[in-house]
Amino acid sequence: MTPTLPAVAASLLFTSGLFAQLPSLFIPSENPLTPAKVVLGKALFWDEQLSSDDTTACGTCHLPEFGGSDPRATAASHPGPDMVFGTADDSRGSRGVVRQDNLGDFARDPLFDTRIQSTRRTAPPAPMAAYHNEVFWDGRADTMFVDPENGQVAIAFGGSLESQAIGPILSDVEMAREGRTWQDVRAKLTAVRPLALARHLTPDLVGALSQHPTYPALFAAAFGDPAITARRIAFAIASYERTLIPDDTPWDRFVAGDPNALTPRQQNGWTLFQGNGRCMACHVPPLFTDDQFHILGLRPAREDNGRYGVTGNTFDFGAFKTPTLRLSGLRPRLFHNGSSPAMGTPGELNDPNSMINIYLNGGGVDRSNLDPFLLVLSNLGVTTQDLGDIQDFVRFGLTDARAELGLPPFDHPTLRSTAAMPPRAFGPELAGAAPVQLVDAIPTFAGNADWRLGISGGQGGGFAYLAYGLSSLEPAAWFGPLPIHLTAFDGRFVALGGAPHDVGLATWRVPIPNDPMLAAYPVFFQAFTLDASAPGGIATSRGLELRVQ
Repeated sequence: MTPTLPAVAASLLFTSGLFAQLPSLFIPSENPLTPAKVVLGKALFWDEQLSSDDTTACGTCHLPEFGGSDPRATAASHPGPDMVFGTADDSRGSRGVVRQDNLGDFARDPLFDTRIQSTRRTAPPAPMAAYHNEVFWDGRADTMFVDPENGQVAIAFGGSLESQAIGPILSDVEMAREGRTWQDVRAKLTAVRPLALARHLTPDLVGALSQHPTYPALFAAAFGDPAITARRIAFAIASYERTLIPDDTPWDRFVAGDPNALTPRQQNGWTLFQGNGRCMACHVPPLFTDDQFHILGLRPAREDNGRYGVTGNTFDFGAFKTPTLRLSGLRPRLFHNGSSPAMGTPGELNDPNSMINIYLNGGGVDRSNLDPFLLVLSNLGVTTQDLGDIQDFVRFGLTDARAELGLPPFDHPTLRSTAAMPPRAFGPELAGAAPVQLVDAIPTFAGNADWRLGISGGQGGGFAYLAYGLSSLEPAAWFGPLPIHLTAFDGRFVALGGAPHDVGLATWRVPIPNDPMLAAYPVFFQAFTLDASAPGGIATSRGLELRVQ
């Protein structure tokens, strides 16, 4: 099946000239690209303060060094339509925020309770998204951008990035508390220092902030006056995303005339990509996507109807966007639900959900409405070795090293969530009818006036005792059946919300002073609740260590 190298070379000399470099990027006339808008969009994209609780930036789920996707999507994070974790319909989405009501108090979610929520689909890649007519896996971010604050058409055509940019900011799964409004976003951006939580700011951001140290000043530089609006936020983020074009790959250099840019194996993979592998039926060079929606049958379509949910067209039932293959070699999982392991993962040949096996076998478990472009490659004589060569071409030949190494235009600040020491739970718990848990989702940085700690357990309408101190007991000391994890602690009683038959839930608020000296001292917590089913009638949480950082 594998062509000889002379045949490969002859084929490549002929076909390379058929593929041009990337086409000119369409820029909507309503939102011309300017350096000031790009740098404002970059600041917004990488600022965790854009979320209600300071935990999540756009960039949290769209890291260039992971192909513009979410590096956390390696394990199942959404239970799927059966609402049960650990079953076949689980998906690898992107984690967002713990559910919070419109006051910011912790609330129970039907799927995730007081754990971090997750989207049901993986984060689609941000690089190259500027070339899509519609954005998101189902294309619901339309080419027409409508201003969410006044309902007016802000961009008639070519505004899919703007349409996409406004969605997560108000999503109570991804970035927001329930009922968040654009006025809430505006008030917060007016009050905070841009990128105050980020570290290692890039030179362009340092330069912009030295001249315009507040968000109103950055908006004035970009738009002529300091007004912060949803439209302007979308315009700025979309302008930044239009610069994320990975167009310096080995394949780009190869088709430009460098015969050594691809290895012999990658050249063979490129030949197979164009021929028997049938990859170009959907992944059309130079974009390596056809910008269309196709049905691979990865899971039963009733679990996620995909494009049908947008169009209502029965032919779209279970169809999802063809992603670009540029940078796909950096992505931790593949497909809209993350069902395939990354390319090159050991054991992927034995995984029926892997990209290799899906294409060899002509689809996944649902064969009821497969795309006509999808053929059983093994019936066409394509071997696992052939797909390995194709994969080598895609994995390395379509990777722009600037994204992998964090070089411009893919350079970015370090997010606080990736640099700070995570909270540490330690020691045993003593559970009763329900475990006593501390909800530690809010970042502990100096000056966080809205810091909150949740206590879940006991009985609604009852009380919890929250103990805190500056030293821990490890291993725990035992007071009868109770494990004690703190020494010389103080504490307070906290009223638990909820009906008497419900597990109680409370939110304790303590503003953290803006004092860098606090970083020198860890703080330890443990919660106790009355629970008749626990030994001695009291249930306890594990110990929790937090640091101000």
